[in-house]
Amino acid sequence: MLGNGRRLRLAALGAVMAVVALPTYAAFADQTPPPPASVTDVNRSLEQLQAEAAEIQLDVAKATVAYTNALKTAQTAEAAAKKAEAFANNTKNKSQDERRRLGLLTAQAYQLGIPTVLGTESMLWSLAPVAENLQEIADRQTAIRQLGSTQVAQYNAATAAESTAGTAAADAATKRAAADQANKKATELGKTVREKAASAAMAMEGQLADLAGATELSKQLQATRNQQALANWQTYLAELTAAKVKAPAAAAIRSPFDLPTGLLQYKVAKAPVPGVAAVVSSGRPLRVLSAETIRAVNQAFSLMGKPYGVGATGPDKYGCLGAARAAWRPYTTLAGLATSVYANYQKVPASQIQPGDILLMGSRSVGLFHVGIALDNAEMIAADEAKGSVAVSSIPDSMYAALRPTLGKPLKAQVAPATTPAAATFRCGNTATTVDVGTGGWTWPLAEGTYEIGTPFGQAGPMWSSGFHTGQDFVAPIGTNVRAVTAGTVRIEHPAWAGNLVRIDHGNGLETLYAHLSRIDVADGAHVTAGQQIGAVGTEGNSTGPHLHFEVRLGGDAVNPMPFLATGGTSTGWGGYSNGLIPQSQLCGLGNGHMLRCDAAAAYQQLSAAFRQSFGKNLCITDSYRSYSAQVDLYGRKPSLAALPGTSNHGWGVAVDLCGGIDKFGTAQYEWMSNHAAAYGWVHPDWARQGGNREEPWHWEFGKPRSA
Repeated sequence: MLGNGRRLRLAALGAVMAVVALPTYAAFADQTPPPPASVTDVNRSLEQLQAEAAEIQLDVAKATVAYTNALKTAQTAEAAAKKAEAFANNTKNKSQDERRRLGLLTAQAYQLGIPTVLGTESMLWSLAPVAENLQEIADRQTAIRQLGSTQVAQYNAATAAESTAGTAAADAATKRAAADQANKKATELGKTVREKAASAAMAMEGQLADLAGATELSKQLQATRNQQALANWQTYLAELTAAKVKAPAAAAIRSPFDLPTGLLQYKVAKAPVPGVAAVVSSGRPLRVLSAETIRAVNQAFSLMGKPYGVGATGPDKYGCLGAARAAWRPYTTLAGLATSVYANYQKVPASQIQPGDILLMGSRSVGLFHVGIALDNAEMIAADEAKGSVAVSSIPDSMYAALRPTLGKPLKAQVAPATTPAAATFRCGNTATTVDVGTGGWTWPLAEGTYEIGTPFGQAGPMWSSGFHTGQDFVAPIGTNVRAVTAGTVRIEHPAWAGNLVRIDHGNGLETLYAHLSRIDVADGAHVTAGQQIGAVGTEGNSTGPHLHFEVRLGGDAVNPMPFLATGGTSTGWGGYSNGLIPQSQLCGLGNGHMLRCDAAAAYQQLSAAFRQSFGKNLCITDSYRSYSAQVDLYGRKPSLAALPGTSNHGWGVAVDLCGGIDKFGTAQYEWMSNHAAAYGWVHPDWARQGGNREEPWHWEFGKPRSA
């Protein structure tokens, strides 16, 4: 059961969603009641838990960033102190050598009775290093020749050397004090991180029971949402029947300027919509879709609840394109690739999307990776990998284009972005699990000391249309310079909520957003580098005060930015769970207490069977799914080796650490894994390979998206 506080939060979120979930067509705008609170986004309860975990992890991430910066400062200060101490020691030795040479000259002058220009104190100072070595004085004639020409010069050299040595010693002492202070600060911050992480682990362990309940509630909410969408559609069909409207053929209403008698233009923002018509019923306009479109939507609804399967075309399972192809058959047969679908049907503006339209999700840098059939209320039906079935969901922010099959071929060529291998990791609504953004290429969007941490990612509330905060806020004065966190291509937008927005595409489905800017300093389409100034903090759009709203999006989905900023890269989740907080009911066992996400577990078992055929024994495993508390424990013991708690792929149930020979480069077992693991979906990350920035032959990750 959810606690009372959480039930109230969910009810509030339901009320918010009810406001924005009204049908988009005029016929029902004033009579269709908003859906009940139970028909909110089907992952809302899980998102709420994730938001709570994100707030806790934010504090750990901030402390870790401070600790990491302090470690770098301490390392730099220690290196500077050692360099200064070495220089001081060297100059001290040189000073002593110069003084010793002067002492020998002075002793010679004294023994030979040669007049000297040195005063008594200078003579005594010069003699101190050689008082016990007067027997080393050279013969009389040599001394006479040397003393006349070199005594004063040597005195000057000796005093200069001593001054240099003194300055170097003072500098070394200052830098040693700074290094000691930096080391002390780093030690204190390290202790703070471990304490905060331990406290976070304790707090988040208490969420596990709630997560189990939220998982079941999520299934119920999805079923309710499916039924609510179907009921809305059936209401529309009933309206057509009551108005005695027979749905026309698609060809008859293709052009809004040549409609059959009795049908009127259907308009959106005063613009006639092709492929759709209208009639007046009871004094109100009623939208009229074509018979082919109605049939396609009906067929799409008939697939609801069917399991998702990679590349499946039915009738039992459906893949990304499978449900859309089944919906529009036999009127038209969609091509086998989303890029070809995009090329074959007329594109329509996003503002004119109607039920039955084919929606393609993707990005310019990745390609197309998700296909849905549009409904009203900004919803769609799609074979959804993340939900494991054909289901109703919101149209995602990653929608690339909407197509209307009944309009036929495009009026002009439509060329889809090239599909990259990264597209597979975002297919069918499943956000990528592992995201490699490189190392050393990230910086913070605002310079240190110019901002305060504001509203965190995931905070729930009525201020946001999604029901939760999709970014991380940085409070700063208007005009504070804003920087690109890493290299990418700029796209400038001006949505109402953000005012002035810079969106940077970093490739591989990764985007960053910078909102509420007071000014923009880069051009649309420009390529920027990490740390380059792109604008200034403002309060434009829907803002409560001067701040930067910063987002990280993967395949169009907003994810917590803080792990990216803290580590320069991160992993993202699945099913709405937080890293290290996945209920055991959602994992599958490998034996001996080891567990993984179920598709990863199945692939691991297949890999182990193949390994056994070659070596006569199963794979040897030491680590698999790692809870948040286990990550905290490991980080406390090995902070230089372990991932920041909440970012490890072990916490997503898609990573293993192996033994039995695989844990050493060059062995027969390791070479076998290198040659065969990929065939079963397991990969050795670049950073863990020989020559990588952290060599770990034992660490392997499941690289394929979920298939079940």
